[in-house]
Amino acid sequence: MIRFLLNIFLAVVWCALSKFDGWNFLGGLFVGAVVVSVFSRATSGEPYASKAYRLARFVLYFCKILVQTNLQVAWEVLTPKMHQTPRIIRYPIAGMTDVQRTMLANAITLTPGTLTMDISPDGRWLYLHCMYAKDRDAAVREIDELWSNMRRGIFS
Repeated sequence: MIRFLLNIFLAVVWCALSKFDGWNFLGGLFVGAVVVSVFSRATSGEPYASKAYRLARFVLYFCKILVQTNLQVAWEVLTPKMHQTPRIIRYPIAGMTDVQRTMLANAITLTPGTLTMDISPDGRWLYLHCMYAKDRDAAVREIDELWSNMRRGIFS
């Protein structure tokens, strides 16, 4: 977080030394990211840009899922035959923090065709409704892949 704030500060300084507009601020963010990355390497910390790269990869992955599921639901709406194979799935979330549980539940609910229904009282299970879950194991693998990408992109 400190490195991000330093990057913002460097971008503002960059704009103060030239003119303040959107493109200059983006340029300042880029130059600030390079400076903070070099500083991070010199202090033997994790490279600053690697976290941004992992986050960008997760965002692209999630956008791909959103497009795929939107197309699947749109196809369902536009065709006369029902292709749904709904199922309620119990997904294990033991060992996750409250923030991780909340973010995973929200990501699942944001994708069309899936909905987080409840969390068990002991906090060990998420109950999900999936519109297209003919095979339970395949549906669980998809949620596992989402969680794995989220963990690498956001929480590592």
